Amino acid sequence: MKLKTFIPISLILLLFCCVSLTGCKTVKKLKIGWMKYTADVDPPVREFEISKNHQWKPEGKRQIQVTTPLMPRRNIWRARHGDVMNSDEVTTVVGPVLEIDWVSETDYFNPSSSSFDSRGDLYSTPQFPADKALIIKLDGKTGKLLWKVTGDKRPTGGGRPLVLSDPDNPGKEIIYVGEKAEVLAVHPSGKIIYHKPTGFPEPPETATFKNLGEYNSNGPNYNPIFDGLLWVTGTGMIYAVDRKTGEQNIEPFYLPGKPSPGKDNRKLPKAIKKLEQEELSYLFKGTPKGYTIAHQLAVILGERVVNSNYLSIDQKTGAMWITATDLDEKDGKNDGISEYGALYRIDIVPSKEGKYRWKMKIGAKLSFEGGSASTAALRGDGQRGYVGDAYGNMIAFDYDCNIVWKYSLKLTSGDADQIGGSISVSSDNGELYAVTRRDVVKIIDKGDHAELAWRAKMDMYEDINSNFHQWNLDTAAITANGIAFLAGVGPAFKLFGDTPVFLPVKVGVGILDRKTGQLRWFADGKNKGQSSLGMVMPTPDGGVLIAHSPLRRAIARGLFGDRIHPTRGGMTKYSPHRIDLLLRDIAVAASDKINRGIDLLSIQPEGTRADIAEVKDLINQARFVAPKAITTGDITQEQWNTINGKLETVEKLHHDWQSNQREEPLRRSIKLLNDIADGIEKGI
Repeated sequence: MKLKTFIPISLILLLFCCVSLTGCKTVKKLKIGWMKYTADVDPPVREFEISKNHQWKPEGKRQIQVTTPLMPRRNIWRARHGDVMNSDEVTTVVGPVLEIDWVSETDYFNPSSSSFDSRGDLYSTPQFPADKALIIKLDGKTGKLLWKVTGDKRPTGGGRPLVLSDPDNPGKEIIYVGEKAEVLAVHPSGKIIYHKPTGFPEPPETATFKNLGEYNSNGPNYNPIFDGLLWVTGTGMIYAVDRKTGEQNIEPFYLPGKPSPGKDNRKLPKAIKKLEQEELSYLFKGTPKGYTIAHQLAVILGERVVNSNYLSIDQKTGAMWITATDLDEKDGKNDGISEYGALYRIDIVPSKEGKYRWKMKIGAKLSFEGGSASTAALRGDGQRGYVGDAYGNMIAFDYDCNIVWKYSLKLTSGDADQIGGSISVSSDNGELYAVTRRDVVKIIDKGDHAELAWRAKMDMYEDINSNFHQWNLDTAAITANGIAFLAGVGPAFKLFGDTPVFLPVKVGVGILDRKTGQLRWFADGKNKGQSSLGMVMPTPDGGVLIAHSPLRRAIARGLFGDRIHPTRGGMTKYSPHRIDLLLRDIAVAASDKINRGIDLLSIQPEGTRADIAEVKDLINQARFVAPKAITTGDITQEQWNTINGKLETVEKLHHDWQSNQREEPLRRSIKLLNDIADGIEKGI
């Protein structure tokens, strides 16, 4: 698109921002106009030293994740928020040096996450695709489209593939996906196990603000109690099918809340409407009739729906937690609108009547003023969870939805930003990571209260314009060697209310040290990077995947025109470089795990076993990335043979430990792992 096309759009946006929305004075209009044409929209990334060892270490007792044969440990990102409990954590590492690699399938709008299999390939469900793609599979190394399965029904949007182990074929996996009207189970080869209708009606042909909830169906997630796959719709219906057959195996349940408030008459700037027709035209090729960017924004903001979040499932009891709207009358007005939010625990209980063996019922509830943009996330044992409210508070709740503690993320001045996405829950040190529209914040759960550990300093770029910000963009991911995040640089304007909307002109992926919150590395997206409404996804090979939903960058294009690179859909892969350093971080993380495991031998032996299992995850990752390390020349074949020989010895020592439970084999394995890390540092 030519610059001359964007100039009138920019002027309209400028006028709108300065007069219609912010009530700014003439001097501010002139300031924004000056910034529009003179601001440096390509600030340089500051230089980073080759990454040293991370400073963070696991300490004290750890959380033991409840696992099932179908959903094993957190070694691979298998679900919307990593796993069925929404931890946003993996037990493996990301590359301490990352660079943008490939962009793929740019005609798809992806407002949420993808999932990975053990081979590193990825699965995604675009929102309202023109070709009706229900699921696509991409090669994790190249981004090449390997296969896709198209849907038979009108799509809802919100469904994301779930990768589970195949209990009937150890070592194999099955991918499950679906929307309100159809479900699919498919092998990684593309061979379909079943593809069938659910029996629920398709969403309407024409979208309105009153039926938006019909176009959202978040799931699937997995419940082992009745071997079922579950979804929750924007209308508050929770439904499930049998994992093996795709047939309904439990009566649907309806959350009792009414739709949230909304602004049906929101008047968008003409500039944004123009963008809808040009910059974001790919987004609307497969949408229902009448669906516009105003509807898309309402969904993002959680307006006019009962639910806009995913659900968490405890794999031991089958209890499910979800944040949605509360009863209509809770706000004091019976007007068909719920202005209060609620956290629900939905229990799976035997049914003595009806068609099915099991049924769902509300087991506990917590009401709170305002809504929540935060999916409930569970601690590894399923006995505590975390959620954010509408006022910047992180809330810890117990199994019965009682508040254990509440912590405000308020800055020293001003109001607290609302927590978005999902709170990332670590297995170690009571660590919790929350994201807002600008920050990544680390909170420590101290049992009966919480404490702030750090607020990350976003200082990726140098020499930025005085009106620009460096802010976080997505839910951050926990890895064994750092916190992976997506952030950008650009201005912020009050477009849709009192909260400034960040308009990034450049974006990239970084990694924070878990102890200090300091940047270890940042990889600029250059002329490919896009913003996202989803979450940061660590890949099995130590990279990071970003799903494109670049609404914020599109509006930035409306302001800056061709001075910044175009928006596009699809996905971006940031791949590890200096894979020798990735192998070093694997060895260091494994050594730290074993050190802590030794400390736990007498006080939490099950914690030691969990640490040893996660060391195995790290060893497997080392073997997964080694071929590329050799191909790129980061290590030689001879060096890898030496490293792998030591890893094999570590595995034998851990096998011996399983029999005798003595410290000595573990201490010997620590020395071997430290030798690997030191050897890589010295180039041996």
